Amino acid sequence: MVAKQTVFVNEFTNGILDPAQDMLGPVKDGGYIIANTAPGCWGPMITPCLRGGHEVTKPVYVEGAEVGDAIAIKINSIQVTSIVTASGNDAPVEGRFIGDPFVAVKCPECGEMHPETIIEGTGPEAIRCKQCGADVTPFVFTNGYTIAFDSDRKVGVTLNKQAAEKVAADGKKYMSTPENSVQNPIVMFAPHDLVGTVARLRPFLGQLGTTPSRSFPDSHNAGDFGQFLINAPHEYGLSKEQLEEL
Repeated sequence: MVAKQTVFVNEFTNGILDPAQDMLGPVKDGGYIIANTAPGCWGPMITPCLRGGHEVTKPVYVEGAEVGDAIAIKINSIQVTSIVTASGNDAPVEGRFIGDPFVAVKCPECGEMHPETIIEGTGPEAIRCKQCGADVTPFVFTNGYTIAFDSDRKVGVTLNKQAAEKVAADGKKYMSTPENSVQNPIVMFAPHDLVGTVARLRPFLGQLGTTPSRSFPDSHNAGDFGQFLINAPHEYGLSKEQLEEL
C-alpha cells in the first residue's frame, strides 16, 4: 500500500494487541496520525467483550519500520472531547471471571466467555448478558464520582446524585464515545460519592506503545501488570520466559 502523509484512526481493538492482525496505514516516515480515541479506562473494564481492560486504537504501520526499530513520536496536541466522565476505586466481582477480571470475563449464569452485553436502565446492575440477561459487570465501585467539565476543558466539578443520574441516562453522548467504540459508558453507573469537588483538568495521552510479538492483553503491557499473565488460567496466560521475551 502507498504510505499516506496523514492517517486518520477511529477503529479499535477488542482489547488484544495481535501482531497477526492487519494494521492501519501505512503512514509516511515523518507523517501525521490523527486519532479519535475511546474513553478509558472504566468503560472497557465494565465491557466483558473487551479482553484487555482497555479499548485502544488499532496499530498504525510506519513506512519502513522493521521489528526492533525505535520510533520517535511527537505529540502536537491533545483535545478532550468528553463533557462528563466518571471514575473511582474498583472492586472485582467474584464469580464473573476466570483468573483476571480485566481479561477473562465469564457470565455467572450461562457461562458465556467474553459475553456481549446490553444496558438496561442505569446503575451498577444495568449491564446484562445479551444471551441470558444476567448481571455481568466484572467491576463495581467501592467509591466513585461523576465529574463534568467546563466548555474550555480547563476545570471539572463532581456532580450530585440528580445530575449524575441525568448523565447516566445518555452516557455515550456525555462521554462523546466514538461511533466504532463498543465500550459501555461508565457514567451510566452514576457514581456520586464526591459532590462539589473542583479539579483542574490536565489532559494526557494515556498509553502509547508498539505492537508486541504475540497476542497480548492491552492493559497488561507494562512489566508490573504483565506479571498477572504468568501461569494465568485463561487463554492469554504466559510462562515467565514468554513474558520476558516480549
